[in-house]
Amino acid sequence: MTIIGTIMVCSACGKAEAAVPDVVGSMKMNRDEMLTVVANQDKIEDKEAFARLLLQMYKENSFESMKFSEDEGYPTSLDMNVYTRKEDIGEKDPIMTVEYKPEEWNAEYDIVNATEQFHLYVDDEMVEDN
Repeated sequence: MTIIGTIMVCSACGKAEAAVPDVVGSMKMNRDEMLTVVANQDKIEDKEAFARLLLQMYKENSFESMKFSEDEGYPTSLDMNVYTRKEDIGEKDPIMTVEYKPEEWNAEYDIVNATEQFHLYVDDEMVEDN
């Protein structure tokens, strides 16, 4: 039994749990959504890919700590401040910012049903559409 327990503990040591980003704060003004996100990782290698992941997680409402009600419709813009860890909020600057907004504001545009009108920005730089 001791040997089997040791083997199980050692095999678990080699497996790193995937770091999943999560929302820890949300504020809405009209239909503009502002999120505080923790990356749950020390470094983000590809900020563009990470921003796209956050946007997809929002659209799928798949964040662990917070679920969003879309009773009044989807947001007309989405801003995110991303921190490495929860402890960094208020202590350090965000490691990245993400914006998803239309070039021209229109109350009919939302981030799910008018995606062709929206542009993704990472750290104030527009990302090429894919």
